[in-house]
Amino acid sequence: MLKMKPPDDNREKKIGDLTSLFHQGDMKVVVTEAVKLSKELNSATVYNILALAHKKLGNQVLAQNIYEELLVKNPLNSLFLGNLGNIFNETGKLDKAEECFKKCLQIDEKNYNVSIGLADIYVKKSKLGDALNIYEIILEKDEKLTLDQLSDINFRIAEIYRTKGTAYIEQAIKHYGRSDKTLSSALRLELIYRSKDKLTFYEAEKEVIEAGELNPLLAAVQTHASIKYDKPDKNLFCKDSFKFIHHSKLTLKEGFNDDLIERILKVKNSLDAVSQVLLNNGEQSAGNIFLSEDPSVQIIKNIIINRIEKYRAQYSGSSEGFIKKWPDHTSLYGWIIELKHGGSLNSHMHKLGWLSGSLYLKLKKPLGSRQGNIIFDLDGANYPNGSKFYPSKEYNIEKGDIVLFPSSIFHKTVPFESQENRVTLAFDIKPTY
Repeated sequence: MLKMKPPDDNREKKIGDLTSLFHQGDMKVVVTEAVKLSKELNSATVYNILALAHKKLGNQVLAQNIYEELLVKNPLNSLFLGNLGNIFNETGKLDKAEECFKKCLQIDEKNYNVSIGLADIYVKKSKLGDALNIYEIILEKDEKLTLDQLSDINFRIAEIYRTKGTAYIEQAIKHYGRSDKTLSSALRLELIYRSKDKLTFYEAEKEVIEAGELNPLLAAVQTHASIKYDKPDKNLFCKDSFKFIHHSKLTLKEGFNDDLIERILKVKNSLDAVSQVLLNNGEQSAGNIFLSEDPSVQIIKNIIINRIEKYRAQYSGSSEGFIKKWPDHTSLYGWIIELKHGGSLNSHMHKLGWLSGSLYLKLKKPLGSRQGNIIFDLDGANYPNGSKFYPSKEYNIEKGDIVLFPSSIFHKTVPFESQENRVTLAFDIKPTY
């Protein structure tokens, strides 16, 4: 009788130790140990941990290379396909991400995270019906969803209905009410403000006030409502947002110059574009440009981070919530907006941000012209304004300018007529919830 070979307990222990190290969070140590172990063990688990550690450190290209090499030998590995798809999605390569996710689902059709990833790609490509179909199938067929997953699915469905317009407001309100995700109650309050009477709004606002919720979207809605209804502004984020708009110019000393701009634009041209309903005659880059390892992107990222640190120091004595309760964990998320002749960006605010900014890479206009300027406003997003007066302020913008502002304030651009495109690097400091 043949004897079964006993499991290699030492091998499993080493992999287990590496897994524990990964969960402890020091990714530099994880990379060092994973590289050592990969030379000793031919383990897909070790290589997967190494790739994930590189990803968490911001080394997207290294992580991508590892998964692509693994998939040469293991083309049907759904874990590797899904993780590679996530990297492509986050770095703005939407077509490649979609291809990975679809291949993965052919192998593992009930993979929840990959299904969500594919739906996310469809949303970014404005294929809302396809995304909604995925979410509804998950709700109908997956009986093992956790409460957190149910909350997440309902939030995503609500987002699609909100995007589809006024005819779907009731469905959106219903699904936001079934979710406890961050911003669910803020988005629900916003839709109630758009579509319901004053009393219904007051009742919904009371709930978020009692819960002590603080975020940019609540601030935008509550400040607007305070003007429309002639009542005190009860938002906890920022009541005097104009005071916290900071406009300045980047300098050669910081490393900002024309050569840097051109190199950043080359990176932008390598990214997919996503549809953006706010844009008139323009396009927006997909993904987070700051995940690029290109040296030019890392230079501008460091310049922006230094400017944000100076901003926080300048306003450190403020009692406003967005300063006093600055999130412990944040990430910098950036994208490039390119407007063509006659282009403009409609009024909006950054509900997922905390502090937002715009850095102007290209803007050619006649001396003294308003073309391409940015306008900050307390009235936006087509909120019902009751014919009241809402303050606004316009800033004259030139190439090389940077503007930092609370994510709660509405802003838009003045159309410009130059034949040379207006190019802006927009960014958010986003809380990591």
